[in-house]
Amino acid sequence: MEVAMGRSSLLLLLMLLFAFSGGSLATMCNASDRDALLALKAQIIDTQGQFNDWDPQTDCCIWTGVSCDITHSRVNSLSLWGNCKNCARNNSLIVKPKVNGSSFGASLSNLTALTQLTFVNVQIRFRFSIPHAIFTLTNLVSLLLTDCQFSGPIIPADVGKLVKLTELFLTGNRFPGGLPDSIRNLKNLNSLALENNQMTSIGSTRITLLKEFDYVDLAHNKLSGPIPKWLGGITLTGAANGALNLMFNQFTGSFPGELCNIKPKLLGLWLDHNKLSGPIPAAIGNCTQLWTLSVVDNELSGPLPHELGSEKSSKLVRSKQPTDRSPPKGTREPPQFQPDGHQPQQNHWRDSFKLRSDFRARF
Repeated sequence: MEVAMGRSSLLLLLMLLFAFSGGSLATMCNASDRDALLALKAQIIDTQGQFNDWDPQTDCCIWTGVSCDITHSRVNSLSLWGNCKNCARNNSLIVKPKVNGSSFGASLSNLTALTQLTFVNVQIRFRFSIPHAIFTLTNLVSLLLTDCQFSGPIIPADVGKLVKLTELFLTGNRFPGGLPDSIRNLKNLNSLALENNQMTSIGSTRITLLKEFDYVDLAHNKLSGPIPKWLGGITLTGAANGALNLMFNQFTGSFPGELCNIKPKLLGLWLDHNKLSGPIPAAIGNCTQLWTLSVVDNELSGPLPHELGSEKSSKLVRSKQPTDRSPPKGTREPPQFQPDGHQPQQNHWRDSFKLRSDFRARF
């Protein structure tokens, strides 16, 4: 009898808690975090209703794009996606220059438990660098600011304060000077994407000073001259991709055989759409782990080196270069990282490259 009454009392207590929490047993998010998010919302024009459920009377941990640490009820992940195919301007999130005298993103500094921050196509329609508040978030492990048009001479030096970063994706911004010296502080960094930043320089600090990488993407920039030999000193683990992407730049000179010194696993190498000339060196044979090689649209000439080995040579397929230079059937584009952390499917074909003899080869 007493056990039954005890269970009834416990059930009644749970029902009361449910009622007073507005119909949810979930713990409300931290008030400071909620206010910081609402201040950020006030600085963005939302043309598609992405913020419709950002209601101050509800738990911010269930808002679109927000995740919380359930133990402490602190916001630990924020993802804002401005992609909007149905919008007239092809984006749904547009930043206002200033709100109440505050620059964009100032309130982010209050999200001190944040470990992942993702802005994709959040449109900055005025010259503005990455908000300083982001660099105060020293618990960040993943920072993805893609196609936001942040700008400046170089990536801000304060990025070196984010010493826990493992992922830094700044694709689609405007930092022509590349990386600051402080990048050497990011000892845990293993994925770096700086594609499409109008970079004319990688920066004065060699990223070989860092511990190791799984993926380095410097494609679609304005990098020129010979490919730096020191890039051959990068450590690529091959944990997921093991890739170096230098395509769509203005590199000149010979094929950099030093890139085959990359250890322990160079699985993918993209050098397409540069101005490399001469033969492919015998050093390509040192790339024993290479799974994808793509050098389409260069001025390379001569036969494939025999160092590729009989097994690879036996798989060589040649076909006439298409007049539209479209990739032949069976080839793939370089992997594109998804901000949600999902990795692209492994490419099971080694991509092709164009020889001056107007043949395209696959192996």
